[in-house]
Amino acid sequence: MSAIVIDRIQAFALSATPSEGPESSLGSMPVRNGVLLALTSVDGLVGWGEAWCNFPPRGNLSRLSLIEDVMAPLVHRRSFAVYSDCRTLLEAALGRLARHTGEQGAFEQCYAAFDTAMADLAARMKDVPLSRFLSLDAGERVRTYASTPNVERLESSIGSILDTGHTAIKLKIGFDRDTDVALLRKVREMTGASFEIMADANQNWTLPEAISASELFADYGLSFIEEPLASNAPDQDWSALSAASAIPIAAGENITSFASFQKYRKQGGLKVLQPDVAKWGGVSGTFAVGQDIQTSSATCAMHYMGTAVGLAASIHVLSAIGGSGPVELDANPNPLRTELGDLDLTVRGGHLSVPAGPGLGFVPDPLALRHLSIAEMDLN
Repeated sequence: MSAIVIDRIQAFALSATPSEGPESSLGSMPVRNGVLLALTSVDGLVGWGEAWCNFPPRGNLSRLSLIEDVMAPLVHRRSFAVYSDCRTLLEAALGRLARHTGEQGAFEQCYAAFDTAMADLAARMKDVPLSRFLSLDAGERVRTYASTPNVERLESSIGSILDTGHTAIKLKIGFDRDTDVALLRKVREMTGASFEIMADANQNWTLPEAISASELFADYGLSFIEEPLASNAPDQDWSALSAASAIPIAAGENITSFASFQKYRKQGGLKVLQPDVAKWGGVSGTFAVGQDIQTSSATCAMHYMGTAVGLAASIHVLSAIGGSGPVELDANPNPLRTELGDLDLTVRGGHLSVPAGPGLGFVPDPLALRHLSIAEMDLN
C-alpha cells in the first residue's frame, strides 16, 4: 500500500444534553461529550477517529486544544508508511511532555483518535471494511450487551432492553451493599435464568470489600464484575481477588499499554479484558491486545461509551479479533450515538451487524456534525 500523507486535519468538539444520562458510583453524566478527528489524505480520502472525553464536563474542549496546538502540526504533511506509524510518532515525540504535564490520559486519548482515523483512512484506501482490513477472518456480526440502564425506572428500562433484542445487560453497582443486592435480585427476577448479567463497580472497593461482594453476588449468575478494585491496585490484589472470586473479574478501560494488559491477564489473573478504542491505543493498540488475549483462556470484550464513530470502530475491531466477547452498547439516550449519522444499531438476538462499506462504514452527517459541534479546528 502507498504511504499515507495527511493534507488536512479537522477536529470537532461535540456536546449534547439528553433527557437522562448514565448514573454510576463515580457520579452522573448529564452531558454527553465527544471529540471527532477527521484526517484527509492528499488523495482526498477522509478517515475518522474519536478521543475519549467523558470527563471533565468540558473535556471535549481540552482535547480539541491538545489536538490543534500540539499534535496536528506534527502529523500535517508527514508521510506514514503504515497507519500505525502515526501513533508511534506521537508517542515518541510527546511522551516526555505528557509525563511533564501529568496529562498522560488526555494525550493517550488524542493519540487514539489519530490512530483510529488513520486506520479508517488506510482501509478506505484499500476499499475494504476496517474489520477485513485487519483480518480476512473477520465475521459479519458481534455480540453486544445493553449497558447502564436507568434503574430509577427499572421495569420500563428492562422491558425496553428485552424488546430491543438484547440478551445481556451490564448494571452499575458499587453503591451500598443493600442497594446492589436488591438491584441484582430484581433484574435476575425480571430477565430469567438464561439472560446474561454483568456488573460494574467502577473501582469502588478495597480488596476485602471486593472479595465479600463476589461471595454475596455469586447467587445471581454474573458473567463478570468489572473494575471491583482501583485500576492501579497492586498486582497481588487483583490476583488474590481473581483466585477468591467465583465470578470472573474484568478490567481494561483504564489499562494503557500492551504490556500492562498482559500483566493484568498473567499476573492479575483477569478473565475478561476490556480495551477501549478511544481511551488507549486506537485501532492498532486494541487490535493487538485482542489478538494477544485470543491466545489465552481469557475473553476480550470491547469497552465503549461514546459517539457513533468510536462505536463503529469498536465493532470492527472486535469482529477482526474474533472470539466470544461482546461490545458495550450504552442503553441511555445519546444523540452523539444515534443522531450523528446512519449507523445500524439494531440488536438481533444479542448481536450487532458489522458496518458495511469501506473503512468504518460510517461517516458523520455534515448537518448533524454542525448541529452538535460547539467548537472546531481546521489545519488545511
